[in-house]
Amino acid sequence: MDALQNRVIAGFLCLLLVIAASVAGVASTLLPMRNQVTELFRVGERSAPGIAVDLREIAVQAHNLTVVAGRYLAADYPALTRVHVAGQSLTMAMQGRFSPGEMRRASDELVGAAQALHATLSVLELSDQDQNLAATVMAEINSRVGLISQNTYNQAALSFNRSLTQFPANIMGPIAGVRPLELFA
Repeated sequence: MDALQNRVIAGFLCLLLVIAASVAGVASTLLPMRNQVTELFRVGERSAPGIAVDLREIAVQAHNLTVVAGRYLAADYPALTRVHVAGQSLTMAMQGRFSPGEMRRASDELVGAAQALHATLSVLELSDQDQNLAATVMAEINSRVGLISQNTYNQAALSFNRSLTQFPANIMGPIAGVRPLELFA
């Protein structure tokens, strides 16, 4: 009887070791892949900056637009206030642990607010220098929006998420705490 119990216990322990090794193996493969895609969002690659880099530049340029607008509009002018609030929201989203989707929404709000402020400025009598600066700032914001739309993060995140649906990642991944990546959409 003791031998039977020892075999059962030994078999159970062996099964536990196989499961633990499988979870560790999946985690040691998936976590570096996930981190690599996350770095693609944060930093980018040699040929293109990461989305986070472009978002920071959009926030800087939107602030520059508020500096120009501040010369012509009251500090509490709604279009100016909207850019300030949206800029703070994007900055907070990027400094916190917000998801790419939340950063996208904050970015869209800031770009829309900057476009509305630029439209307001375009009907005012600006100095030539400020008119050129406002146009340059909006061109830079629009350029960054275009770069973000061409960024490879979403494709890499989709590829990673597809890998989580395949065996053994579909079973061991959740056990190891590996979660899908959110798209910047």
